[in-house]
Amino acid sequence: MTTTLTGKNQVTVPVELAKQMGLQAGARLDWEAGSTPGTILIRVQPSIRQRLARAQEIGKPYAGRDFVKELIEQREQEG
Repeated sequence: MTTTLTGKNQVTVPVELAKQMGLQAGARLDWEAGSTPGTILIRVQPSIRQRLARAQEIGKPYAGRDFVKELIEQREQEG
């Protein structure tokens, strides 16, 4: 698949590739020069919704905990 760089340094993602990758308007792409001359690495970045869902998943074990109270109790036990 070949695309053309515009005068404003913009490119269009081919529709087949966009569908395959599940890309929609507003998708964030991370661009990086590849280690081989003439190559570019493009990584799809998670959407805000995906990042929020991940953060919520990570935080589940800590929901409802009172960390200040836990720290005070720990200090009291240490004497």
